[in-house]
Amino acid sequence: MPMPTTNMSTTKILAWLWLCLLVVAAGCSRAAPKMSGELLRKGGWDPAFVAEFGSTMVMNDGRVQPLSTLAAYTLYAVHGRRDVQFESNDGQTTKLSPTEWLLDAWCYPDQAARYPLFRIENVGVLDALGIHHDGQGQRFEYVSYERMIESANKLEELVDKLDGKPEPQRSPVERHLLQLWRQLIAYHRLHQLVAALQVPIQLEGNELKTLFGGRDRIALTDILRNLGSFRDHVRAVGEDFAAEKHGNLGQVLAFLQEASRTPPGALLLPPTQAEGVTWHNIGEVLGGAMTGRMPLDPSYVAMLGHLEAGLQTDGLGDRQRHLLDYKRAVASAANGRAGTDTVEIEAYYYGANWHFHAMMTFVLGFVLACVCWALPKNRLLWWASTATSVLGILLLIADVWIRCLVTGHPPITRLYDTFLFIGGVAAITMIAAEFLMPKRILLALAPFLGALLIFFARLFEVADGQDTMKPLQAVLLSNFWLGIHVPTMNIGYGAGLAAAVVGMAWVVVRVLGLDKDPQQSLLKVLAKVTYGVTCFSLATGVVGTILGGVWANDSWGRFWGWDPKENGALLICLSQIALLHARMCGMVRDPGLVLWSIFSGMIVVFSWFHTNLLGVGLHAYGFSGALHDGVWISYSVLLSFLVLGAIDVIARPNVAPAPEAMADVPPLPTR
Repeated sequence: MPMPTTNMSTTKILAWLWLCLLVVAAGCSRAAPKMSGELLRKGGWDPAFVAEFGSTMVMNDGRVQPLSTLAAYTLYAVHGRRDVQFESNDGQTTKLSPTEWLLDAWCYPDQAARYPLFRIENVGVLDALGIHHDGQGQRFEYVSYERMIESANKLEELVDKLDGKPEPQRSPVERHLLQLWRQLIAYHRLHQLVAALQVPIQLEGNELKTLFGGRDRIALTDILRNLGSFRDHVRAVGEDFAAEKHGNLGQVLAFLQEASRTPPGALLLPPTQAEGVTWHNIGEVLGGAMTGRMPLDPSYVAMLGHLEAGLQTDGLGDRQRHLLDYKRAVASAANGRAGTDTVEIEAYYYGANWHFHAMMTFVLGFVLACVCWALPKNRLLWWASTATSVLGILLLIADVWIRCLVTGHPPITRLYDTFLFIGGVAAITMIAAEFLMPKRILLALAPFLGALLIFFARLFEVADGQDTMKPLQAVLLSNFWLGIHVPTMNIGYGAGLAAAVVGMAWVVVRVLGLDKDPQQSLLKVLAKVTYGVTCFSLATGVVGTILGGVWANDSWGRFWGWDPKENGALLICLSQIALLHARMCGMVRDPGLVLWSIFSGMIVVFSWFHTNLLGVGLHAYGFSGALHDGVWISYSVLLSFLVLGAIDVIARPNVAPAPEAMADVPPLPTR
């Protein structure tokens, strides 16, 4: 099958493209912000320890998950990034993974409190909080938890004034203040999970010291181990606990009362009884034991003792040893219970990061495809680019498959999953089309679109800051029709988006005059691909919409409810039916076909995302400011290509490749 050649204009375009990519890459780099004060932790955490401790079981968001997941999503919510980077006073740049950051927040809280963590993009926020700055610049300002605590009261006052104010009426500074307040609460909750275990309790007075073997300092678990005698002492003292002769008993009781009020968040202590299903936090165990509401389980005392030693012991090696003892104690008590069998798989999943490797593989495939355009006679490059893109697809399939193992559900459970699934569908569709019509342009579009959607998935995950594997509502857990309706519908989305992207490529080729092959017009090939992919999208979209009605009838007793998501799916089908009908009847030619497919791509964006932002219907979930901006950027890009293509078609209605332009070019190798 013939393949296209290149010319000097194409080479120049590729050169400018690479120059633009280098400029963008340079602009995306950032200098690490500076941390105030000295590092208290000497040396780094052992990577093997970090990996093992990260798989510690916790209960969070209604499911058992590894501690590394809790750390990652808390860091997403607080910092807006997947890692913490800073430059210390000695000029050394440090990069911490989520688990390492959590370990520092628990074991070295004074050091972690000085990390430049809270990102502020608008100096108006700094002005509102009374934080000194050097004026608005291109770089973000990063404020530490220690500094934010100093402004916490001011921030709370500002947020209270915004209570009840509609979202559209809030200014950018006000929205940022609300986000900052939520970030501060998320960090505080993570820190408070183990705050009662982080510092020893100072004892004053002979009575208290004698009660605990003459020691001046004790830990929380010392009180739990001597709970009976301590409670008897408190009863004997009665209301006179503030008297000088009883030492600082009043302060100790105040500490215990505060420790019993652990804020909502993750639960660190699994059920220990054979029939138990309820996890507990430190405050529940302490409060229940102090008041007698809950019998004190010796296993909890042992777990807390290991955790407490890991938080207070000097020496990094000893800390790691005690923390692993805590991890093993939790695993021994929790293993075999519901939800614990996938914790190791989930820890592996986030550590392996297959979708990131797929994205980078797609980028490599795109680079090879661009080189393939510059060297059109090299068949090895074509096969290398194709194989690389196929490898990226396989890595993405592996990522989605492991997610299914963890969640126990079909590939799509939340809005985040749609990015990965649709990215894979679009890449597979274009690679298949490239095999049928090898013109090299689809060879570049397949990895480009796959990498782009994975990149958007990562942005959405961080911006949303929520666990992407949270349990579903009961109605969504075990319905067969839903399990096949959602993937089928998203296959239609992926194919419809692929058709729109091919249509955009058609516009670029036509406007830049890249169609130089008189034997097999590149514009004609792209139009054929657009037609075929649109047919595939329509077929899966219609089936998916019907299956959605079957599911709705099975679950709610109605086939159709005019939900915005249902309307969006119907609009996609109607637009594509009208397009194919107009093409078959000769009402539109190739230009009308591809431009209409771009318009249909806008409808896909509406049904895929915009319906989630309307605030009505059963699909009003996943809202975020970043998603809102992304939707309108997508509309703008698609509309720009639509308008540009329409203007070019109107201005130059008859564009065809010039036969003489290829007269001196030797024939191309075929496969």
